Amino acid sequence: MNDPHFIVTIDVEADNVWEDQSNLSLLNLSRLSAFQELCNEYSIIPTYLLSYETLAESTFVSFIKKNIKQGKAEIGIHPHVWTIPPFDNPDQQIDYKHLGHYQSMLPENLLQEKLENIHNRFSDVLGVVPKIHRAGRWGLCTRTVSWLETMQYQVDSSVVPLKSYPDSSFTSSSHPDFYHAPRSPYRLSRDHILKPGGLDLVEFPTTCLNSFNNSGLIKLTDRLGSSLHLDVLKKILIKTNMYPLELRPFPGYVHGTLPHIMQMGLKQKLPVLNLMFHSSELLEGASPYSSTAAQADRIWKHIQESFEFIHSRNILTTGILGALAGLKEADYFASS
Repeated sequence: MNDPHFIVTIDVEADNVWEDQSNLSLLNLSRLSAFQELCNEYSIIPTYLLSYETLAESTFVSFIKKNIKQGKAEIGIHPHVWTIPPFDNPDQQIDYKHLGHYQSMLPENLLQEKLENIHNRFSDVLGVVPKIHRAGRWGLCTRTVSWLETMQYQVDSSVVPLKSYPDSSFTSSSHPDFYHAPRSPYRLSRDHILKPGGLDLVEFPTTCLNSFNNSGLIKLTDRLGSSLHLDVLKKILIKTNMYPLELRPFPGYVHGTLPHIMQMGLKQKLPVLNLMFHSSELLEGASPYSSTAAQADRIWKHIQESFEFIHSRNILTTGILGALAGLKEADYFASS
């Protein structure tokens, strides 16, 4: 396959969920109309992945419906399990017992009930059956994969190669660990989320790249940095393009970082470049990444810079389902 696809996947969720997961304010959704206008300018079809709480915001729902009808966006679900019923207290809108949990930590019956509730709520509110999923907090597990396959979802995008997401709040060992994940799309397996299998459900990893493939060294570097505060090795790896860079508009990235990452992806012949971020990052004060006006402005500039790079290279831009259709048409999965 010679022609890569560029996709943009946005986790649409409440403000500041990293700092206060019981907060359900949705001020950041007001910035998505401006973002959609930017996408329209560059003929980008974004994929919005919606948390349960966003489906109660009528203005946002109208915005989503309009863009779906016009073929300007795609949509899927993004389960934050603590905002999806059932709740211990029906008068509250938060499952405090599972606040901040990865969905991989939930008991089997509760996980299935919450997934079914967001699926049904999505369909009822938007009139569309969801086919795309990204786990909240990246917490994909084989039980979720089995449920997605049963419900005839087509795409998951919960895997971030060369990354791990431990949380010191929990003693559970079920945190997402993607150090050894494939970098290109693959058909999922019921037995192991990181090993290609024979399911119809396809994993679209978010793009995270370095100049070589040594996940063991990356894992060691991360462990040294977190336990001993030794970041010298990490700085060396970053300087030499050996430490992985995520295709995300981090405000700490210097000008040209996202085009640099995408250029690496093109050299490595990735069939898909998957840019991701959270809707809250678009609004000053709604995310730790955009806590100041300068940071929010930098995020917007990174996004536009990535769009300009794609436009200048005439790289095909589609929604995530459009990219899946393109890969299937090219018999990508038959040869992968």
